[in-house]
Amino acid sequence: MCPPPEQSGGVANYYSLVNRHFRSDAVNLHFFYTGSRSVASGGGRALQPLVDLIALRRTLPRHDLVVLNPSLDPKSLIRDGVYHLAARLTGMKTIVFFRGWSPRWEGIIDRYARGLFRRVFAADRLVVLCSRFGDCLAGWGFPPRAIVRETTTYEHHECEAANDPRRIIFLSRFARGKGCLTAIQAVERLLPRFPDVHLYMVGDGELRQELVDYVQSRGLAAQVEFTGWLSGEPKYRLLARCGIMLFPTDYGEGMPNALVEGMGMGIPIVSRPVAGIADIIADGENGFLIPSLDPADFADRVARLLEDPELWREMSQRNRRVGRERFSITSVVARLESLYLDLLRQERGCL
Repeated sequence: MCPPPEQSGGVANYYSLVNRHFRSDAVNLHFFYTGSRSVASGGGRALQPLVDLIALRRTLPRHDLVVLNPSLDPKSLIRDGVYHLAARLTGMKTIVFFRGWSPRWEGIIDRYARGLFRRVFAADRLVVLCSRFGDCLAGWGFPPRAIVRETTTYEHHECEAANDPRRIIFLSRFARGKGCLTAIQAVERLLPRFPDVHLYMVGDGELRQELVDYVQSRGLAAQVEFTGWLSGEPKYRLLARCGIMLFPTDYGEGMPNALVEGMGMGIPIVSRPVAGIADIIADGENGFLIPSLDPADFADRVARLLEDPELWREMSQRNRRVGRERFSITSVVARLESLYLDLLRQERGCL
């Protein structure tokens, strides 16, 4: 169960890739799209969750395992909680793959609703994108053996590598908490020392005009380029040219797709120790993790990479290798097949 592939966002992109690359003689996947384009009707109506639930109840008997993908926010938890209970009431095996994770709602659940949350999401496996999320679920009473840590993914594209650390990329939705303005301000601080750096702002969103106005008011139009949304080959061609990724997020992240895409293309990452980011970026080894939100601190780490070509080269090579081995879609679908088969074999007594 997931959003339709034409939606923007990490979950839709993840399952679009899974759909294209999952090849198994033992498991057949069926995608049940919910929300604005559901399998039940045209979508976009106030009663769409109810329509989806009715359609789900009809399709459940034809399947052995249900995989749900909620985020830790009220709307997602209520909707997917109802869907999960519907599946469990039929006696089906279930996997709940937690994507986004809100620290605020973690605190509310921890204080007031541990027992209810545990009963609603009592799945056979709980998949998380961050070791800390797994520790939290275990603290709420879920069996540690049922908790699995996974990653987001990317589709590797063979592009001629021309990574240049003077080309810096920010790749995300332009939303509060994503660090869009911090990235621009960090590059602004670098310009007196490194006048040839260029920042690509890849994405779109509600803050776009605010960011454009800031760039124009500060005279940065020659150094900061807004590309709009990029996908497929255009995105990977740009990633192959860039040498540093700035991602000063303070958002309720799981594990941002942009970071694993950047790693797979050999780009050192300068980000923050938020959620799953701390599980894939080791400070000083394949990038930098900065506790603060001060643009000057981000500018300082980028300057270190610009001043030390050997350090940049080591990080680039390490990310390219680890990204392809751990995060490429071929690696991820192999792990998913193993996870699904493990549960199905238990159900059929084949272990």
